Amino acid sequence: MIYAAAMTRTLEEQWRQPMLPGYVRNEPVMQNLLDAVGDGDRIIELVGAHGTGKTTLLKALVHERPDLFDGTIEYFGGSESFPLMEAVDVIADRFRKSGGRNLLVIDEGERMDRGDLLEGINRLGTGPWRFATIVATTEPLDVGHAVHVLPLNFNEMGDLLEAQLGEHLSPDILGKLWAASQGKPRLANILAQRWLAGGVRDFDALANLFNPLAVPGLVDPYGRPLAQGGHEEKTIISDVRFVSDELLKAVKSDPNLVHALTPREFEELSAELFHRQGYKVTITPQTRDGGKDLYLAKADGFGSFLYIVECKRYAPDNPVDVGVIRALYGVAQHERVTAAMTLTTSYFSKDAADFAAEVQYQLALKDFVDLKLMLETPANR
Repeated sequence: MIYAAAMTRTLEEQWRQPMLPGYVRNEPVMQNLLDAVGDGDRIIELVGAHGTGKTTLLKALVHERPDLFDGTIEYFGGSESFPLMEAVDVIADRFRKSGGRNLLVIDEGERMDRGDLLEGINRLGTGPWRFATIVATTEPLDVGHAVHVLPLNFNEMGDLLEAQLGEHLSPDILGKLWAASQGKPRLANILAQRWLAGGVRDFDALANLFNPLAVPGLVDPYGRPLAQGGHEEKTIISDVRFVSDELLKAVKSDPNLVHALTPREFEELSAELFHRQGYKVTITPQTRDGGKDLYLAKADGFGSFLYIVECKRYAPDNPVDVGVIRALYGVAQHERVTAAMTLTTSYFSKDAADFAAEVQYQLALKDFVDLKLMLETPANR
Protein backbone atom coordinates (compact mmCIF):
# COMPACT_ATOMS: atom_id res chain seq x y z
CA MET A 1 0.00 0.00 0.00
CA ILE A 2 2.89 2.35 0.74
CA TYR A 3 4.27 1.65 -2.71
CA ALA A 4 0.88 2.21 -4.36
CA ALA A 5 0.42 5.54 -2.59
CA ALA A 6 3.83 6.70 -3.77
CA MET A 7 3.87 5.40 -7.31
CA THR A 8 0.25 5.49 -8.47
CA ARG A 9 -2.28 8.27 -8.20
CA THR A 10 -5.76 8.94 -9.47
CA LEU A 11 -5.73 11.78 -12.00
CA GLU A 12 -9.51 12.05 -12.32
CA GLU A 13 -9.72 15.60 -10.95
CA GLN A 14 -6.40 16.96 -12.25
CA TRP A 15 -6.76 15.63 -15.79
CA ARG A 16 -10.35 16.75 -16.21
CA GLN A 17 -9.49 20.39 -15.46
CA PRO A 18 -9.48 22.80 -18.44
CA MET A 19 -6.24 23.02 -20.40
CA LEU A 20 -3.97 25.90 -19.49
CA PRO A 21 -4.07 29.06 -21.67
CA GLY A 22 -1.70 28.83 -24.59
CA TYR A 23 -2.31 25.17 -25.36
CA VAL A 24 -2.15 24.52 -29.12
CA ARG A 25 -3.71 21.30 -30.38
CA ASN A 26 -1.40 18.97 -32.28
CA GLU A 27 -4.00 17.95 -34.85
CA PRO A 28 -2.32 15.01 -36.65
CA VAL A 29 -1.03 13.33 -33.48
CA MET A 30 -4.29 13.88 -31.58
CA GLN A 31 -6.29 12.33 -34.41
CA ASN A 32 -3.97 9.30 -34.51
CA LEU A 33 -4.31 8.94 -30.75
CA LEU A 34 -8.12 9.23 -30.90
CA ASP A 35 -8.27 6.59 -33.63
CA ALA A 36 -6.12 4.24 -31.57
CA VAL A 37 -7.99 4.78 -28.30
CA GLY A 38 -11.37 4.37 -29.95
CA ASP A 39 -10.42 1.00 -31.40
CA GLY A 40 -11.25 -1.18 -28.38
CA ASP A 41 -9.32 -1.80 -25.16
CA ARG A 42 -5.80 -2.01 -26.43
CA ILE A 43 -2.21 -1.00 -25.58
CA ILE A 44 -1.02 2.19 -27.22
CA GLU A 45 2.56 3.44 -27.23
CA LEU A 46 2.89 7.22 -27.31
CA VAL A 47 6.46 7.57 -28.59
CA GLY A 48 8.38 10.83 -28.53
CA ALA A 49 11.58 12.44 -27.28
CA HIS A 50 11.70 14.15 -23.90
CA GLY A 51 9.83 17.45 -23.90
CA THR A 52 7.75 16.85 -27.03
CA GLY A 53 4.46 17.20 -25.14
CA LYS A 54 3.35 13.62 -24.51
CA THR A 55 1.90 14.37 -21.06
CA THR A 56 0.07 17.49 -22.28
CA LEU A 57 -1.32 15.53 -25.21
CA LEU A 58 -2.75 12.89 -22.86
CA LYS A 59 -4.36 15.51 -20.65
CA ALA A 60 -5.84 17.16 -23.73
CA LEU A 61 -7.25 13.79 -24.82
CA VAL A 62 -9.05 13.35 -21.49
CA HIS A 63 -10.28 16.95 -21.53
CA GLU A 64 -11.57 16.91 -25.10
CA ARG A 65 -13.16 13.46 -25.01
CA PRO A 66 -14.40 12.73 -21.47
CA ASP A 67 -16.91 10.33 -23.02
CA LEU A 68 -14.10 7.91 -23.84
CA PHE A 69 -13.27 7.22 -20.19
CA ASP A 70 -16.17 7.38 -17.78
CA GLY A 71 -14.33 5.30 -15.20
CA THR A 72 -11.07 6.14 -13.40
CA ILE A 73 -7.78 7.44 -14.79
CA GLU A 74 -4.75 5.77 -13.25
CA TYR A 75 -1.19 7.03 -13.56
CA PHE A 76 1.91 4.89 -13.04
CA GLY A 77 5.45 6.29 -13.19
CA GLY A 78 7.72 3.79 -14.88
CA SER A 79 10.79 2.59 -12.97
CA GLU A 80 12.98 -0.50 -12.82
CA SER A 81 12.98 -0.21 -9.02
CA PHE A 82 9.17 -0.24 -8.73
CA PRO A 83 7.70 -2.69 -11.26
CA LEU A 84 4.11 -2.46 -12.43
CA MET A 85 3.32 -5.87 -10.94
CA GLU A 86 3.68 -4.41 -7.44
CA ALA A 87 0.86 -1.94 -8.15
CA VAL A 88 -1.50 -4.25 -10.04
CA ASP A 89 -3.69 -5.10 -7.04
CA VAL A 90 -4.25 -1.43 -6.13
CA ILE A 91 -5.01 -0.45 -9.74
CA ALA A 92 -7.35 -3.45 -10.13
CA ASP A 93 -9.25 -2.43 -7.00
CA ARG A 94 -9.78 1.07 -8.39
CA PHE A 95 -10.89 -0.33 -11.75
CA ARG A 96 -13.35 -2.61 -9.94
CA LYS A 97 -14.95 0.32 -8.10
CA SER A 98 -15.14 2.63 -11.12
CA GLY A 99 -17.96 0.93 -13.02
CA GLY A 100 -16.93 2.38 -16.39
CA ARG A 101 -14.22 2.35 -19.03
CA ASN A 102 -10.86 3.12 -17.40
CA LEU A 103 -7.56 4.54 -18.62
CA LEU A 104 -4.16 3.39 -17.40
CA VAL A 105 -1.35 5.85 -18.21
CA ILE A 106 2.17 4.48 -17.82
CA ASP A 107 4.77 7.22 -18.00
CA GLU A 108 8.48 6.84 -18.79
CA GLY A 109 7.93 3.35 -20.14
CA GLU A 110 11.48 3.25 -21.48
CA ARG A 111 12.70 2.89 -17.88
CA MET A 112 10.65 -0.23 -17.26
CA ASP A 113 11.33 -3.90 -17.84
CA ARG A 114 9.33 -4.89 -20.92
CA GLY A 115 8.45 -8.31 -19.53
CA ASP A 116 7.12 -6.87 -16.27
CA LEU A 117 5.17 -4.24 -18.19
CA LEU A 118 3.38 -6.83 -20.30
CA GLU A 119 2.80 -9.15 -17.34
CA GLY A 120 1.19 -6.36 -15.33
CA ILE A 121 -1.08 -5.24 -18.18
CA ASN A 122 -2.06 -8.81 -19.01
CA ARG A 123 -2.90 -9.51 -15.38
CA LEU A 124 -5.12 -6.42 -15.25
CA GLY A 125 -6.75 -7.68 -18.42
CA THR A 126 -8.07 -10.78 -16.63
CA GLY A 127 -10.59 -8.70 -14.65
CA PRO A 128 -14.21 -7.92 -15.59
CA TRP A 129 -13.53 -4.20 -16.13
CA ARG A 130 -12.76 -2.34 -19.35
CA PHE A 131 -9.60 -0.28 -19.77
CA ALA A 132 -7.21 1.08 -22.35
CA THR A 133 -3.48 1.46 -21.68
CA ILE A 134 -1.29 4.27 -22.99
CA VAL A 135 2.44 3.91 -22.45
CA ALA A 136 4.36 7.16 -22.86
CA THR A 137 7.93 6.37 -23.85
CA THR A 138 10.95 7.94 -25.54
CA GLU A 139 11.65 4.80 -27.57
CA PRO A 140 9.46 2.10 -29.16
CA LEU A 141 8.78 -0.84 -26.85
CA ASP A 142 6.87 -3.03 -29.34
CA VAL A 143 4.10 -3.78 -26.83
CA GLY A 144 1.22 -2.12 -28.69
CA HIS A 145 0.08 0.25 -31.41
CA ALA A 146 2.59 3.11 -31.78
CA VAL A 147 1.58 6.77 -32.10
CA HIS A 148 4.59 9.01 -32.70
CA VAL A 149 4.99 12.55 -31.35
CA LEU A 150 7.49 14.67 -33.29
CA PRO A 151 8.96 18.07 -32.36
CA LEU A 152 6.89 21.01 -33.56
CA ASN A 153 7.71 22.52 -36.94
CA PHE A 154 8.30 26.26 -37.40
CA ASN A 155 4.63 27.19 -37.89
CA GLU A 156 3.40 25.01 -35.03
CA MET A 157 5.98 26.49 -32.67
CA GLY A 158 4.94 29.96 -33.82
CA ASP A 159 1.31 29.25 -32.93
CA LEU A 160 2.31 27.90 -29.53
CA LEU A 161 4.62 30.78 -28.57
CA GLU A 162 2.28 33.52 -29.82
CA ALA A 163 -0.61 31.95 -27.90
CA GLN A 164 1.43 31.76 -24.71
CA LEU A 165 3.08 35.18 -24.99
CA GLY A 166 -0.04 36.93 -26.26
CA GLU A 167 1.75 38.86 -29.00
CA HIS A 168 2.79 38.56 -32.62
CA LEU A 169 6.40 37.49 -33.21
CA SER A 170 8.45 38.26 -36.31
CA PRO A 171 9.82 35.34 -38.38
CA ASP A 172 13.34 36.24 -37.23
CA ILE A 173 12.44 36.03 -33.54
CA LEU A 174 10.38 32.88 -34.07
CA GLY A 175 13.32 31.27 -35.83
CA LYS A 176 15.62 31.96 -32.89
CA LEU A 177 13.11 30.70 -30.31
CA TRP A 178 12.28 27.65 -32.42
CA ALA A 179 15.98 26.78 -32.63
CA ALA A 180 16.46 27.42 -28.90
CA SER A 181 13.55 25.15 -27.97
CA GLN A 182 14.47 22.45 -30.53
CA GLY A 183 10.78 22.31 -31.42
CA LYS A 184 9.96 20.87 -27.98
CA PRO A 185 6.84 22.31 -26.31
CA ARG A 186 8.29 21.75 -22.83
CA LEU A 187 11.30 23.97 -23.55
CA ALA A 188 9.06 26.53 -25.28
CA ASN A 189 6.88 26.63 -22.15
CA ILE A 190 9.93 27.34 -20.01
CA LEU A 191 10.96 30.19 -22.31
CA ALA A 192 7.43 31.65 -22.20
CA GLN A 193 7.33 31.43 -18.41
CA ARG A 194 10.64 33.29 -18.16
CA TRP A 195 9.37 36.01 -20.46
CA LEU A 196 6.04 36.44 -18.71
CA ALA A 197 7.76 36.52 -15.30
CA GLY A 198 9.61 39.63 -16.47
CA GLY A 199 13.09 38.29 -15.85
CA VAL A 200 14.08 38.69 -19.52
CA ARG A 201 12.82 41.55 -21.70
CA ASP A 202 14.80 40.97 -24.89
CA PHE A 203 13.98 38.12 -27.28
CA ASP A 204 17.61 37.57 -28.25
CA ALA A 205 18.50 37.17 -24.59
CA LEU A 206 15.52 34.84 -24.15
CA ALA A 207 16.69 32.59 -26.98
CA ASN A 208 20.21 32.66 -25.57
CA LEU A 209 19.04 31.19 -22.26
CA PHE A 210 18.99 27.76 -23.86
CA ASN A 211 22.04 28.14 -26.07
CA PRO A 212 24.00 25.23 -24.62
CA LEU A 213 20.80 23.16 -24.62
CA ALA A 214 19.95 23.95 -28.21
CA VAL A 215 23.44 23.48 -29.61
CA PRO A 216 25.17 20.76 -27.59
CA GLY A 217 27.72 20.06 -30.32
CA LEU A 218 29.63 16.77 -30.33
CA VAL A 219 28.97 14.51 -27.35
CA ASP A 220 30.81 11.62 -25.76
CA PRO A 221 29.22 8.17 -25.23
CA TYR A 222 27.54 9.46 -22.07
CA GLY A 223 25.84 12.38 -23.80
CA ARG A 224 28.20 15.01 -22.41
CA PRO A 225 28.98 17.78 -24.90
CA LEU A 226 32.58 17.96 -26.07
CA ALA A 227 33.52 21.62 -25.83
CA GLN A 228 34.55 23.54 -28.88
CA GLY A 229 38.17 23.92 -27.78
CA GLY A 230 38.40 20.30 -26.76
CA HIS A 231 41.73 19.98 -24.96
CA GLU A 232 41.66 23.39 -23.29
CA GLU A 233 38.30 22.89 -21.65
CA LYS A 234 39.15 19.38 -20.52
CA THR A 235 42.32 20.75 -19.00
CA ILE A 236 40.35 23.39 -17.10
CA ILE A 237 38.07 20.73 -15.65
CA SER A 238 40.66 18.07 -14.82
CA ASP A 239 43.21 20.44 -13.27
CA VAL A 240 40.80 22.01 -10.80
CA ARG A 241 40.21 19.56 -7.97
CA PHE A 242 38.43 22.11 -5.79
CA VAL A 243 36.12 24.89 -6.91
CA SER A 244 38.11 28.03 -7.57
CA ASP A 245 37.53 31.49 -8.93
CA GLU A 246 39.10 30.32 -12.18
CA LEU A 247 36.58 27.49 -12.60
CA LEU A 248 33.66 29.73 -11.71
CA LYS A 249 34.89 32.29 -14.20
CA ALA A 250 35.25 29.64 -16.90
CA VAL A 251 31.76 28.22 -16.28
CA LYS A 252 30.23 31.70 -16.15
CA SER A 253 31.87 32.49 -19.50
CA ASP A 254 30.66 29.21 -21.05
CA PRO A 255 27.90 27.51 -18.98
CA ASN A 256 28.12 24.54 -21.34
CA LEU A 257 31.17 23.50 -19.32
CA VAL A 258 28.95 22.13 -16.58
CA HIS A 259 28.05 19.22 -18.84
CA ALA A 260 31.72 18.20 -18.96
CA LEU A 261 31.97 18.06 -15.16
CA THR A 262 31.63 14.78 -13.33
CA PRO A 263 28.55 14.50 -11.08
CA ARG A 264 30.79 15.02 -8.02
CA GLU A 265 32.42 18.09 -9.54
CA PHE A 266 28.99 19.52 -10.24
CA GLU A 267 28.07 18.97 -6.59
CA GLU A 268 31.22 20.85 -5.54
CA LEU A 269 30.47 23.68 -7.95
CA SER A 270 26.92 23.92 -6.62
CA ALA A 271 28.19 23.93 -3.05
CA GLU A 272 30.46 26.87 -3.84
CA LEU A 273 27.63 28.81 -5.47
CA PHE A 274 25.43 28.39 -2.40
CA HIS A 275 28.31 29.18 -0.06
CA ARG A 276 28.81 32.48 -1.84
CA GLN A 277 25.14 33.23 -1.32
CA GLY A 278 25.63 33.07 2.45
CA TYR A 279 24.70 29.48 3.25
CA LYS A 280 26.72 27.16 5.46
CA VAL A 281 27.18 24.19 3.14
CA THR A 282 27.91 20.54 3.90
CA ILE A 283 28.58 18.08 1.07
CA THR A 284 27.42 14.53 1.76
CA PRO A 285 29.92 11.66 1.34
CA GLN A 286 30.50 10.43 -2.18
CA THR A 287 28.35 7.32 -1.67
CA ARG A 288 24.71 6.43 -2.02
CA ASP A 289 23.34 9.41 -0.15
CA GLY A 290 19.61 8.78 -0.34
CA GLY A 291 18.81 11.63 -2.73
CA LYS A 292 20.60 14.48 -0.99
CA ASP A 293 23.98 15.87 -2.03
CA LEU A 294 24.13 19.10 -0.02
CA TYR A 295 22.89 20.45 3.29
CA LEU A 296 22.37 24.21 3.36
CA ALA A 297 21.98 26.01 6.69
CA LYS A 298 21.13 29.66 7.27
CA ALA A 299 19.92 31.69 10.22
CA ASP A 300 18.14 35.05 10.18
CA GLY A 301 15.69 37.03 12.24
CA PHE A 302 12.99 34.39 11.76
CA GLY A 303 15.13 31.50 13.03
CA SER A 304 17.41 28.76 11.73
CA PHE A 305 16.64 26.89 8.51
CA LEU A 306 18.02 23.68 7.01
CA TYR A 307 17.63 22.69 3.37
CA ILE A 308 18.69 19.67 1.34
CA VAL A 309 19.76 19.90 -2.30
CA GLU A 310 20.04 17.16 -4.90
CA CYS A 311 22.39 17.98 -7.78
CA LYS A 312 21.68 16.32 -11.13
CA ARG A 313 24.38 16.76 -13.75
CA TYR A 314 22.32 15.54 -16.70
CA ALA A 315 22.90 15.83 -20.43
CA PRO A 316 21.07 18.82 -21.96
CA ASP A 317 18.32 16.74 -23.57
CA ASN A 318 17.74 14.44 -20.58
CA PRO A 319 15.13 15.97 -18.24
CA VAL A 320 14.82 15.16 -14.55
CA ASP A 321 11.76 12.95 -14.16
CA VAL A 322 9.04 12.98 -11.53
CA GLY A 323 10.42 9.90 -9.77
CA VAL A 324 13.55 11.81 -8.74
CA ILE A 325 11.50 14.74 -7.44
CA ARG A 326 9.03 12.54 -5.57
CA ALA A 327 11.89 10.63 -3.91
CA LEU A 328 13.62 13.84 -2.77
CA TYR A 329 10.37 15.13 -1.33
CA GLY A 330 10.07 11.89 0.64
CA VAL A 331 13.59 12.34 2.02
CA ALA A 332 12.78 15.92 3.02
CA GLN A 333 9.67 14.78 4.88
CA HIS A 334 11.57 11.99 6.61
CA GLU A 335 14.41 14.26 7.77
CA ARG A 336 12.01 17.11 8.62
CA VAL A 337 14.13 19.78 6.97
CA THR A 338 12.75 23.20 6.07
CA ALA A 339 12.59 22.50 2.33
CA ALA A 340 14.33 20.67 -0.52
CA MET A 341 15.67 21.63 -3.91
CA THR A 342 16.80 19.87 -7.07
CA LEU A 343 19.41 21.71 -9.15
CA THR A 344 20.10 20.35 -12.63
CA THR A 345 22.09 21.09 -15.76
CA SER A 346 19.07 20.18 -17.91
CA TYR A 347 15.37 20.79 -17.25
CA PHE A 348 12.38 19.09 -15.60
CA SER A 349 9.69 16.94 -17.11
CA LYS A 350 6.12 18.24 -17.10
CA ASP A 351 5.10 15.71 -14.46
CA ALA A 352 8.03 16.74 -12.26
CA ALA A 353 7.03 20.40 -12.51
CA ASP A 354 3.38 19.56 -11.77
CA PHE A 355 4.34 17.56 -8.68
CA ALA A 356 6.58 20.35 -7.38
CA ALA A 357 3.78 22.89 -7.89
CA GLU A 358 1.60 20.92 -5.48
CA VAL A 359 4.20 21.34 -2.71
CA GLN A 360 5.74 24.62 -3.84
CA TYR A 361 6.60 25.83 -0.33
CA GLN A 362 8.49 22.66 0.49
CA LEU A 363 10.18 21.82 -2.80
CA ALA A 364 11.99 23.97 -5.37
CA LEU A 365 13.18 23.08 -8.87
CA LYS A 366 16.15 24.89 -10.40
CA ASP A 367 16.97 24.11 -14.04
CA PHE A 368 19.82 25.06 -16.37
CA VAL A 369 18.42 28.55 -16.86
CA ASP A 370 18.30 29.08 -13.09
CA LEU A 371 21.87 27.81 -12.86
CA LYS A 372 22.98 30.41 -15.41
CA LEU A 373 21.25 33.13 -13.39
CA MET A 374 22.98 31.89 -10.22
CA LEU A 375 26.31 32.31 -11.98
CA GLU A 376 25.33 35.88 -12.87
CA THR A 377 24.57 36.96 -9.29
CA PRO A 378 27.01 39.52 -7.83
CA ALA A 379 28.25 37.06 -5.20
CA ASN A 380 29.48 34.68 -7.92
CA ARG A 381 31.10 37.16 -10.27
